[in-house]
Amino acid sequence: MASAAVTAFLHPQARWWGAVWPLPWWLACLAALAWAVLRAREKAGRTPPQDSARSDWEQAA
Repeated sequence: MASAAVTAFLHPQARWWGAVWPLPWWLACLAALAWAVLRAREKAGRTPPQDSARSDWEQAA
């Protein structure tokens, strides 16, 4: 009986399946975009260290 309930709930013909199926893909894309924006803001906010060569700082970027 539990198996039948799981099968009915997770059947691809369920109404909500069309909305939930692409959700992980959208979340992965949004997470990558958020990471890129936050990483760019982090790098823009930093100043190069004063005691090292500029080329070292640019190479790390």
